[in-house]
Amino acid sequence: MRILYLTNGFPYPLTSGYLRHYFLIKELSQCHAITLLSIVGATFAAENVAALEPFTERVLTFASKSKSGSLKSKALGRLKSLAGASQADQAVRLMREAVERMTQEEPFDVVLFSGKRTYPAIAGMRGLPLVVDMCDATSVKIRGSVRYTRRARLPLLLLDYLQVRAAERMLIGNAAHLLFASVRDRDALIGRSSRATVVPNGVDTAFWQRTTRERGANTVAFTGAMDYPPNTDAALYLVEEVLPLVQRAIPDARALIVGRDPPSRLARAGQRPGVTVTGFVHDVRPYLEQATVFAAPLRFGAGIQNKVLEALAMELPVVASPLAADGLRTEDGQTPPAQVAHGAQEFADQIVGVLRERASNPAPDGAARRYVETHFVWRRSGEKLGQVLANVARPRAGTALREA
Repeated sequence: MRILYLTNGFPYPLTSGYLRHYFLIKELSQCHAITLLSIVGATFAAENVAALEPFTERVLTFASKSKSGSLKSKALGRLKSLAGASQADQAVRLMREAVERMTQEEPFDVVLFSGKRTYPAIAGMRGLPLVVDMCDATSVKIRGSVRYTRRARLPLLLLDYLQVRAAERMLIGNAAHLLFASVRDRDALIGRSSRATVVPNGVDTAFWQRTTRERGANTVAFTGAMDYPPNTDAALYLVEEVLPLVQRAIPDARALIVGRDPPSRLARAGQRPGVTVTGFVHDVRPYLEQATVFAAPLRFGAGIQNKVLEALAMELPVVASPLAADGLRTEDGQTPPAQVAHGAQEFADQIVGVLRERASNPAPDGAARRYVETHFVWRRSGEKLGQVLANVARPRAGTALREA
């Protein structure tokens, strides 16, 4: 097949939120020809394109000011989008022109699209079946963040929600098939449907593996992009509310908060006794090897939690919120080998229990890694996606996508 693959962010480097597309493109490229079109920020490093060249026939990028602007400018852009000014972002307009030209001139078999905020790029597209990777239920994540958001930000959050919900409805209504990263997110937006397939994220298990059988003592780790609101909230919750309760029982307990771009409040939290906030690191694995337990106290969010999968692959015991654990539930109902905690005190109690247990039994958690190897491998996700594309990539009468 010849696949036209569109994304709302470039799938490299792998520290970005778009690693899903990097690995799916890598798997699909073994049997199919891929042309990649991506919206990128104004500071995008052009050399990142080289990472995708081995897996693609062609890569085109479109620089967007809105991806790197202030919160206020982003909100204004969302308001314009809701008012019908879908051409406001030049990057989206240029992508749309490229899609129209390429689908008319070149023999593509299917379009694979991801990017709720970039949906005008495919509005009006004719003649090709459209597979939409919804990935997660973004509107659910935004709605869940309301109770943890400052009052002054609520109007911007409402604009964000309205734009995303409109995009979700348009994409669900026009796609030949929908993809989701987790069962939970599929169920939240469309339920069980012959038009929807769960294609979970995977883990590069050759990369995410321990180099030592030893582990740190009384160390709680949390990783992720720290400028991502669900991660920011979870890290602060761990440091400010959970860790002090843990330290009452185990005074030398410490927390490692590992990930790029921590906001100022989180950076300041790194000055607390027993807390380290690293900022960007080139390799997260050594920090996970120092950890005794991985905590995932996410209070809002959506999709699949890559950070938890990576911790499981590194054979760490995990204490997770219901939300974090549910993202790793399989279609046949299996749940990850993690302890689930509700509230700060229960989180602290379960972490203390793990720290004490691991003091006498420090062996890595083999069951955690086996769960990943059984259910979350990129090769199997790539095969599943390839079958979906093959099923929909057949001649059909084209109808224009409706404008939202």
